[in-house]
Amino acid sequence: MIGFQLTGEQANELNLITGTRYMNVEGMLPFENQVAEYVKNTNNHVLYEVTPIYEGDNLVASGVQLEAYSVEDLGQGVQFNVYCYNVQPGITINYANGDSQGTGSCVLSESNNSNQNTSTPAPTPEANGQTVYVSRTGSKYHSNPNCSNMKNPSSMTMEEAQARGLEACKKCY
Repeated sequence: MIGFQLTGEQANELNLITGTRYMNVEGMLPFENQVAEYVKNTNNHVLYEVTPIYEGDNLVASGVQLEAYSVEDLGQGVQFNVYCYNVQPGITINYANGDSQGTGSCVLSESNNSNQNTSTPAPTPEANGQTVYVSRTGSKYHSNPNCSNMKNPSSMTMEEAQARGLEACKKCY
């Protein structure tokens, strides 16, 4: 989770999760580069933490939270708290059991190594299929965001909900 350029470790089991190349290269790497460059240029210290985020009992993390804070200058040099989604364009991931499947489309992109302050974009529900709604603690997906008095449900595609092992609500479907 914490990049090799910051730790010098490659096989520490406590520092590994199953993650996509897209999450690593497009999401995490720009922030790792920012921290590494700051430390190289200033010789200052940075508090840096990467936390995998698992939903329910899923075996695969839905993403990681990256946090950094430069110590000597009280965050003036580096300070961020971002979430990087564990997604891969062209691949559907079942986060509950770790299975994955190609969607039939291949997405090719060139990696941009510029130092940007952006995180991995969230998948856009409307772009991939029917939008469904999920409560924060739910195991079902809904077609109606007001079903069962849900408070602040999150939206995703039906395909993503099914890939996460969620079942259709019997009231909605």
